[in-house]
Amino acid sequence: MNTAGNGILVHNQEKNNSLFIFLPSPRLKLLYLTYLFFAVWALAMPCLMVISIVYPPSASLPVSVAALLIVLLTLAWIRKYHSSIRYHFTGGQITRYYGVLFKKTISIPCNQVHRVSTRRGPFQRLFGFATVDLLTSDPTASSGSRVLMSIKGVEKPDALEQMIDSCRIGKVTG
Repeated sequence: MNTAGNGILVHNQEKNNSLFIFLPSPRLKLLYLTYLFFAVWALAMPCLMVISIVYPPSASLPVSVAALLIVLLTLAWIRKYHSSIRYHFTGGQITRYYGVLFKKTISIPCNQVHRVSTRRGPFQRLFGFATVDLLTSDPTASSGSRVLMSIKGVEKPDALEQMIDSCRIGKVTG
């Protein structure tokens, strides 16, 4: 069962415990593409227009081709980055895997999570997902808490919060 943005439940037969794998919503990739569109529209296009007016075609054409290559590489990077993101919830542990060239792993014990916070920006509301922040208490922080991990692309934050609560008690259920 593939429910990206909601999670996938997998049973690990070797250790006799369940593993919940969470994949971000495909709409998260759409959000990244929207950011790229606005960057190209607001930054690159005006600069390329000025370059094409001020400089002759022999100078402006290579700059335009280079800008096009950068946009195409960024499109490929967004696709690869989105497909690299996954979260594993096991009894007592939350692990985030991500990265294109350099694979990164972040693991936190569930008992360090003291509070769960959900936030939605304007584009996230438009695309129908949220970011869930896992917070721990930190008296030195101005807000009294510190973000341990952010889980992006969550379509059903309430269901994910229940998964985090079940991870705290050491039994992951889907």
